[in-house]
Amino acid sequence: MLNDGDLRMSDAQAFTSTGDQASTTNALNPVGKDVWGTAKKQNAGEGGGLFLHVRVTTAFTSAAPLTGGLTVKIQESPTTTAGSFSDVSTLASGVTRVGLTKGTEIYRGSLPADLDKYIRMLYTTATTVWTAGAIEAWISTDPSDAKAIYP
Repeated sequence: MLNDGDLRMSDAQAFTSTGDQASTTNALNPVGKDVWGTAKKQNAGEGGGLFLHVRVTTAFTSAAPLTGGLTVKIQESPTTTAGSFSDVSTLASGVTRVGLTKGTEIYRGSLPADLDKYIRMLYTTATTVWTAGAIEAWISTDPSDAKAIYP
């Protein structure tokens, strides 16, 4: 399996801050042009041809008791301006530390169709402080696409 770096929204993105929100390190632009050069939506997920994967690469740990878990959303926007992104779908909600072990797939499914120009992931943590934890998110054409995670 080959991974295209341009289709990765998070690449071992670390979470070691207080419980808040973090968007992915890479926003993707699934918009192209038609044969006449006019910009148009690609309908990236239409027909279920593209799949979104979200997986833990480093186990999440916290010295403090958890008050919730991790929520993962996909967002879209017509621009890359930070405040312009809006939620498309919640992919996972309230995933606890027990479910955030290395190699755990948080989400694997079809990319929603008819997305806006830019897409990204939004991670919301509900704990005081993570002492470790990292996530990767990518798009592929294969629902079983999963690169190996080595110790």
